[in-house]
Amino acid sequence: MDKNIGEQLNKAYEAFRQACMDRDSAVKELQQKTENYEQRIREQQEQLSLQQTIIDKLKSQLLLVNSTQDGSYGCVPLLEDSETRKNNLTVDQPHNKVISGIAKEKLPKPETPHFCPQLLLLILS
Repeated sequence: MDKNIGEQLNKAYEAFRQACMDRDSAVKELQQKTENYEQRIREQQEQLSLQQTIIDKLKSQLLLVNSTQDGSYGCVPLLEDSETRKNNLTVDQPHNKVISGIAKEKLPKPETPHFCPQLLLLILS
């Protein structure tokens, strides 16, 4: 009878030990996933901020062009601001920083950036 109780205790202890290892593994996996999600959220917030900066710049340039335009609808060259230079971006190239996972050689080579009010109005509407 004592041998049977000893075996049962060993099995119970082994099951308890395995449950503890499974729990520790699950906690570690949850922590890793949480860290990965937090990192992705930070990166996406940075991308959103960059995109919002570009949108704000385009809106201000649209207002400027509309206020100084004499009825003609040509495209005007863009001047880079300090934020764009700091991020090594042009308005035509925000995807270099914003869109990850696309090989740069597959992206079209940008020409001199131009601002077209008609295009922006179409995009914003």
